[in-house]
Amino acid sequence: AIAHGGGSFPATLGRIQHGFDVRPDLVAVDNAVPPTEYLGKFWVDSLVHDPHDLANVLRLVGEDKIAVGSDYPYPLGEAVPGDLVRSMPWSDAVKAKVLRQNAEAWLYGKGGKVG
Repeated sequence: AIAHGGGSFPATLGRIQHGFDVRPDLVAVDNAVPPTEYLGKFWVDSLVHDPHDLANVLRLVGEDKIAVGSDYPYPLGEAVPGDLVRSMPWSDAVKAKVLRQNAEAWLYGKGGKVG
């Protein structure tokens, strides 16, 4: 998983894709897969501290690849992990995925559940 909503990848994806498209001298020309096709293939966490950023991460990677982030053991997490997710104007089903179900699927396989 990539912490903090995928780090800089979502915010710089346009630039990365542009380099792939027009500057083969600067990128791995032996890779036929465009950078945008990697979206939704890796996990990210929700700890971005900004509702606009979190909405963009969801738009880019999809609701099935985001798990709630805590920043543990570091002190910059939310006071109550998941508060930003709970405040988003998303359906209860999407919130349930991000808050628990996606982590269960990642750790225990699709449909896997903890206790």
